[in-house]
Amino acid sequence: MKRSGECEIVYNVHKFMKTESEVDIKILLTKVQKRVAEATCVSRRTLCKVLKEGKNVETGVTMAFSTLRKLRPKVCTKSILDNFDEAVLRRIFHNFYLTEKQRPTLKAICESTGYRGSVSSLRLVVRKMGFR
Repeated sequence: MKRSGECEIVYNVHKFMKTESEVDIKILLTKVQKRVAEATCVSRRTLCKVLKEGKNVETGVTMAFSTLRKLRPKVCTKSILDNFDEAVLRRIFHNFYLTEKQRPTLKAICESTGYRGSVSSLRLVVRKMGFR
C-alpha cells in the first residue's frame, strides 16, 4: 500500500480518467484501470485497494486515506564513541573480568569508569562492539 498522499493522487487520477472515458465512449472501464495503473506505476491490486478506500472517503465513512506503516526515526545513542574509546572500553571490560574474577555488569562499569552516558546507551555500544 502507498502512503495517504500517494493514495489520494492515484484516486484523483482514476477519477479524471474515468470522466475522460465517459466523454469518449471507446475507452472501457477496465482499460481505464489499466491506464491508471501504468500512469501511476502501481499494481492493479493496489489500485483496487485505493479505489475501495476512496469510496469510503467520498461517502464520509473515513476522514482521509489511511497510512498502513508509519516511518519512525531510529533512536540514536547519546554518546558516540570512536575506535580509540571503544578499545579503551573493551580493555576495561577485559581488565574487570581479570581483576574481579566475575562478569562485569553495565552498572558496575558505569560506576567504576565514570562513564557519562546512561546504562542503556552503554548497552547499545557494548552490543555493537560484540559483547553479550
